[in-house]
Amino acid sequence: MNYKFKIKGIALALAATISFSNVYLFSKMAMKDVDLASFGILWFGLALIYNLIYNRFFTQRQNLSSLTKKSKRILLFIGLSEFISITAFFLSINLTDNPAIVSFLANTSPIFVILIGFVFYQIRYGFISILGVIITLFGVYLMNTNNSEFEWQTLLTPASISALVFALFYGVSLVLARSEIKNIPTTMITVCRNLFLFVGFTIYLIANQELPTYSLQSVFYITTGSFLGPFLGILLTFASLKYVDASITTLIGTSRSIFIVAGAFLLMGIFPNVNQLLGGCLTILGILTITMADIIYKKK
Repeated sequence: MNYKFKIKGIALALAATISFSNVYLFSKMAMKDVDLASFGILWFGLALIYNLIYNRFFTQRQNLSSLTKKSKRILLFIGLSEFISITAFFLSINLTDNPAIVSFLANTSPIFVILIGFVFYQIRYGFISILGVIITLFGVYLMNTNNSEFEWQTLLTPASISALVFALFYGVSLVLARSEIKNIPTTMITVCRNLFLFVGFTIYLIANQELPTYSLQSVFYITTGSFLGPFLGILLTFASLKYVDASITTLIGTSRSIFIVAGAFLLMGIFPNVNQLLGGCLTILGILTITMADIIYKKK
């Protein structure tokens, strides 16, 4: 592939990573003023509008009726899995003081992808992939230690559990999407994802007979964050895949925690403690190792 094309793909993947990093920061700042349900309705309502406008004017549309029954079923499962994973993600953001910690724990999602592939698809992984899993798990262990002692209560906090639930169901969504990526347009998956989340949060508010409430500041954060993450970040990611392999895009995506740590410090004055920072770096190293193993395997 042309060298300039590779540089363009890498630049797009890096821009997508920075764009996604803002989701952690803007969502955390928004939820200081609004509850999770009010946040979810506006965040995913706007994301749905952004994506529908883009699909209407800038993509070659494909109707849902053109999909096979299997593809429709997979799309439904992706929507349900995304609803669980993203709800757990923002719940974790809401419950934790530092959004960077959520990003470190979210790095465990490739481990769940490996486990799902091994259990349900009988995919065998080599030594390098297993090494990456061990490094990542050790990073999670280190993040939950204090004075060299492992603290189960830290790992079992609602924020940590929510982050791990996100990683699990995000992995499920990824495996399902990969299984039908040739038959289901990625733009349709994106719209389905946002639609499920918007409807889910709306039903929750109606069931509790509540009305969403916002401050002017929270509206600004939600409007900006929903554009940068669920819309622009996904567009840039798909654009990068035109020029570089998916494994390269994933590899670059692991750097998002660095931007989140820097952003949390600059915008909120929050910085992880030593164990959290070292453990977070190990989770990044573990995912880099898994991704490199995938690149080596594809070259073979």
